[in-house]
Amino acid sequence: MTQKTSKIFTLLILFALSALIITACNSGEPEIDIDAQRTGFAQTADAQATMTAQAQPTATNTPEPSATPSFTATPEELTETPEGTTTETSEGTVTESPEATATQQTSTGNDVAAWIAQDPPDNTEFAQGEEFTITWSLENTGTSTWGTNYYIQFASGEEMGATNEKVYLPYPVPPGTSVQISVDLVAPGSTGEKQSNWRLYNNSDTSFYEFYIIIDVVEETD
Repeated sequence: MTQKTSKIFTLLILFALSALIITACNSGEPEIDIDAQRTGFAQTADAQATMTAQAQPTATNTPEPSATPSFTATPEELTETPEGTTTETSEGTVTESPEATATQQTSTGNDVAAWIAQDPPDNTEFAQGEEFTITWSLENTGTSTWGTNYYIQFASGEEMGATNEKVYLPYPVPPGTSVQISVDLVAPGSTGEKQSNWRLYNNSDTSFYEFYIIIDVVEETD
């Protein structure tokens, strides 16, 4: 390249640079597109939200356990109607209760008795053939309850008009209590001291106590 040509190329470059500088100075500050910025910000926010959602694990909806039904019994289901009580049905009918029966208790402990008193006392005078009533008071000193199926019965000695019939206790006798039981007797026809022996039996017809009455028989006076 010649020296002349080189100078011309240099001038062209300087001219181009000058033109660019002048253009830049005359263009002023560039205007900012506010709507474009807003759109860009919104798109950026949406992109970040999408990326965050994809990064997080997907939540699994765990179903709440269903409540176990509880069954509450009604008072009618819990209450049993005792046998023999009066019950009114839905149809209006009534079941009559059976009549009460006498207490029949079974000996489940130790049968022990003790004499307490009697009326009349021993050696009371009676005329020949005179009728009288003897009442014994006996205490239950054992551990069993004497039921009304316990009884006393003549055992030996002077019968005094008694028979072999059983004389049952008039009421139950729990341990630690006493019973009064009476028998109608007749003084023998012969005079002197007379003794009548009796026994107490349980519900198994086993005797477990013996007692007696002694009277003095005198001649019958007119």
